[in-house]
Amino acid sequence: MPNTVSSVSETSYRGQEDWSSRISSSLEDQFMKILVTQLRYQDPMEPLKEKDFFAQMAQFSSASQLEKLNQNVLELAAAFKSFEQGRILLEASRLLGQAFTAETEEGIVSGLVEAVALNSGKVVIRSGGREIPLENLKSIGGPEIASQGS
Repeated sequence: MPNTVSSVSETSYRGQEDWSSRISSSLEDQFMKILVTQLRYQDPMEPLKEKDFFAQMAQFSSASQLEKLNQNVLELAAAFKSFEQGRILLEASRLLGQAFTAETEEGIVSGLVEAVALNSGKVVIRSGGREIPLENLKSIGGPEIASQGS
């Protein structure tokens, strides 16, 4: 009896396609291949029972709905991450013009916060041509502290 369902090793990566779309279409393709194979090779004396068929359909439907739920959760997580980064950036904008002291690879540096930005998903301050991650800040004070400390 020939096997019409391709093995995992025969499945190729499809480049830039959305992961969820590949999984969803893959589930549908796999289900249809299994169903067609079952119908093609079923014993005519014992055909597929209705309850078995409906059980398979219910399982497929559940898997499909779980995949849709997973996609919605991923979209919600991405939206939340974007919102959270925006909120943090907005809060960090309050630092503009403030004096700071930070620990960097160069050692302890101080200056005025000239700009606030997102770099690789992290909030950084810019001062004197340097980008300093927010978590490296040791102290923040008024502009008069920077003129005394530099």
